[in-house]
Amino acid sequence: MWLIRAFWSLCGVFTIDLSYNKFQNVYSAMLIAMCVYNFANASLVLCKVDHWCSTFSSTLTAAYDRTLSSAVFFSRIAVVFECEPNMSRYRATISAFEAYTPPSPTELRRHRAFSLAVVATCLAIIVPTNAICLYYLCRYEPNVNVSLFVYQLFMYVQNLSMCCIETQFVVQCFKVYTKFSGINSDLKRLKDENVNRTEYPFMSGSQSSPSSAVVYDKDFYRPRFMSHTTANTVELLRIKHWLIRQSTDALNNMFGVHMGLSVFYLWLMALFDIYNEMFYSSRSGLLVYSWLLQYTLRLLLIILMAHFTAKQALEAKSLITDTTSGIMDSSTKEELKLFINQICSSTTEFNAYDFFTLNTQVIKSAIAAGATCLVILVQFHAERI
Repeated sequence: MWLIRAFWSLCGVFTIDLSYNKFQNVYSAMLIAMCVYNFANASLVLCKVDHWCSTFSSTLTAAYDRTLSSAVFFSRIAVVFECEPNMSRYRATISAFEAYTPPSPTELRRHRAFSLAVVATCLAIIVPTNAICLYYLCRYEPNVNVSLFVYQLFMYVQNLSMCCIETQFVVQCFKVYTKFSGINSDLKRLKDENVNRTEYPFMSGSQSSPSSAVVYDKDFYRPRFMSHTTANTVELLRIKHWLIRQSTDALNNMFGVHMGLSVFYLWLMALFDIYNEMFYSSRSGLLVYSWLLQYTLRLLLIILMAHFTAKQALEAKSLITDTTSGIMDSSTKEELKLFINQICSSTTEFNAYDFFTLNTQVIKSAIAAGATCLVILVQFHAERI
């Protein structure tokens, strides 16, 4: 876990133990200064290094070379502004949930393995690719000087910083996903036990109580009716689901702007890299494919993790509906009704500051928009020949 600890402590807004990263204020100020420098010098640098000025109009050049600097600038400001209050809220709701149901050793191992896999994969793609690009810049560019090298280095630091925040979002999404999954597993067990009790009433004495599947702490939960164990179990699950919905809302408030800007700039960078590879020969096709792999991987991680977390949260609705049909106890039915009303009255999803929702529809829209833009760029290229 030292790799995650070092990466998040350097570039992240919180550390591996979910405490506020005080160093990030200094790092964010440095990062914003890098963005201003790159934004001011972007057009000149790309004309010298990538030789695109003879092909692209000033509008297209600015759309490409200033996208990363602008995205990092605004996203970092948003994350710094939203981090401390929402991180405290997120940490409090997760702690309250784990007071009801402490994470099992298997769950902790799964979370550590997922975190390490995400961070290690992103670093394994980004760091070598950036290092090789800097090597090619110093070795093969005849007009290279200190300003060009500094510009490229700043650009790679900005890209790495964006990736760091994305890994923090994805890892915390996975934690929320596992919490929702545990609640749904308890609801499925509750449904199966009640279905068996309804169909085979003579076996009800041998069935274990559904509340035995749920662990709760005596200081946090005091059932009103000790005789209604199923109703007490549903009430506990309802409280736990509400806590995780609150943690999801805190994550969305903290990372919404950043994730929206990340999705946009990754899509735009991939689009222009594909166009450049179609019409211009690069020194290494492997580098181009490495960049495209990086963009694709990061896009899929953000969108799919957000999509499946929201889907897991809404799965409880269908499970509750199925369970209600087999419940005869009025107290349990009342709790199930309160549970489903809570889910229906709240929105559990990740969105880019209400501009668009992070789900699989974004992938379809990005492919369609990318294909349309490529056709326009190809026509633009043909007219200039």
